[in-house]
Amino acid sequence: MAELETKEQETDELVDLSGLVLPLFERWKLILLLTLIGAAVAFGISRMIPKTYVAKALVYPKQSDTTSQLLRGLPILVGGSDRSYSGYILTLLQSETLLGSVADKLHLNTRRDFTFGKSLKPEEVLERLRKQITVVENKNGSIQIAVKAANPYLAAAIANSMLDRLDKMVVRTSRRKVDFISQKLEETTRDLQKAEDEMLAFQERYDVAAIEEQTTGLIDQLTELDGRLLVIDVELEEVRSRLANAGELNSLIDDQVRQKALEASRNRIVEARSRLQEKMLTLPSVAVKYGRLKRRIAVLSKTFELLTEQYQLARITQQGEDGDYQIIDRARPKTKKVAPRTLVNTVAGGFLGGLLGAVIATWSQAARSRRKSRRMSIAE
Repeated sequence: MAELETKEQETDELVDLSGLVLPLFERWKLILLLTLIGAAVAFGISRMIPKTYVAKALVYPKQSDTTSQLLRGLPILVGGSDRSYSGYILTLLQSETLLGSVADKLHLNTRRDFTFGKSLKPEEVLERLRKQITVVENKNGSIQIAVKAANPYLAAAIANSMLDRLDKMVVRTSRRKVDFISQKLEETTRDLQKAEDEMLAFQERYDVAAIEEQTTGLIDQLTELDGRLLVIDVELEEVRSRLANAGELNSLIDDQVRQKALEASRNRIVEARSRLQEKMLTLPSVAVKYGRLKRRIAVLSKTFELLTEQYQLARITQQGEDGDYQIIDRARPKTKKVAPRTLVNTVAGGFLGGLLGAVIATWSQAARSRRKSRRMSIAE
């Protein structure tokens, strides 16, 4: 009995399988026709879609920002000084200032291969340009600029124009920094000469050895605080310079938060310095005067050293890619399109057409079977 039931189950399975496969063989012409139609439609659509080409350029930031490089060996802790210079380059490349300049230089609003015959407003031109550009930082630290366009030469022109504009923006920012540091350096040089003359006159008038021990500790602490103030002032200038260039919202928020943190740190250091200055007032007047002169000379000497090195680094940065970054590859037109992928789309269209044909064949066979069953039941 069990063997009989097993044979009946196997027979039912064979019947079910044949009910699925046989309709496909019976309606093979329909399936083939829909496959060809699907492939033809996909091929036609792919040919109608505008071709897309990609041009790529590669930039490599050589160093972290100037302040981080300078302060790495100093015993002065200022949070955030390890900020990556590549983040600044990324922000510039994605900024509205740079993209707007590229759009104006290439007259993108009048190019048919960019507007496709539409009349675009300036903000629409900028938005479309932003969508066609991808800027990413690779694992090795390099920055890749990829531009998609309907014309391979336009894609390369946009990428190379971005590189040219980046160079001008970096030099302009560095020039502001050079001017700021140069002014500070001149002021420091004059103040240092004046302080050294006053110290020389003081030493000729008083016995310096007796008051040296009383003032050394306070002078060292005040010197360190003044050094920290200098560091914060220079970094604040760099942050404000970055904020002057519109970029991605996240980068702007980071710089605004950084600016507030630096300003808060500066206020705390000013308060600590005021407390130490009050302590110096309790020393004898001669010791106080000596301490002030010595501290001023120490601070001015350190300031002069820092500003001189910063000035040299900023002048190097003014040279553009020979300073903080290097252009590894400029964009070249590539005539091999990346989209649409006609062959892939044609195969996919044919597959979907064949699948639709198989569904129709199976469904029609099932419908015929149901009608046949109803007629047989009525006849009985």
